Amino acid sequence: MSQKQLWDKLAKENSRYYINSDYGRSIDEEKFRESGERDYMTYMVGDGLLMSKFDLKECTLLEIGCGTGRMTEFMAQDFSLVIGTDISGRMIREAMERLEGLVNVELLETDGDSLPLPDDFVDIAFSYLVFQHMKDREMVENNFKEVYRVLRKKGVFKVLIRSDKVDVNKWWGGVDYTEQTMGKLIREIGFDLLKIEKRDEFGFWLWLEK
Repeated sequence: MSQKQLWDKLAKENSRYYINSDYGRSIDEEKFRESGERDYMTYMVGDGLLMSKFDLKECTLLEIGCGTGRMTEFMAQDFSLVIGTDISGRMIREAMERLEGLVNVELLETDGDSLPLPDDFVDIAFSYLVFQHMKDREMVENNFKEVYRVLRKKGVFKVLIRSDKVDVNKWWGGVDYTEQTMGKLIREIGFDLLKIEKRDEFGFWLWLEK
């Protein structure tokens, strides 16, 4: 089963749970929205580095792995344009229904490796609880290259990376990186590392500038 097929299957089964499993399989829309707003406020609005570098009202934001728009809804309140992408067409269709009426949101299904956007198009790229599910390094690395391409000069990519070794055959499993192996990749692509921050025992945040 491809990663696209897997996420379409999970979306059909219980999209809210597989996007945010913290509340169990019975998570309702209210809890789902609350979690999206909380995470947006924590990881975007509460990010001193991003807030010091950008005026959000003037920025185009790319959210990689937007799912059904859990955080996208709240991003749209602050950014000029929000582009949400996801490997799952079913997730994107649900997001379109949930976020109908938000005129500054564009939602795009991708192949998981490339971004259907022009060069030098976005100011900030953001991805949370997405890259740690990617099953092979080629997909991770292709996404990093694509983000570099679509970012404007001095644009920033904030992304959470898996560091613990897990079974990639589990639905939630994905490939792991160390700070050293990730550092090699970002140098090869051309990013400058602005900041790195450990996240619990399973990963680390990166802030990368083009």
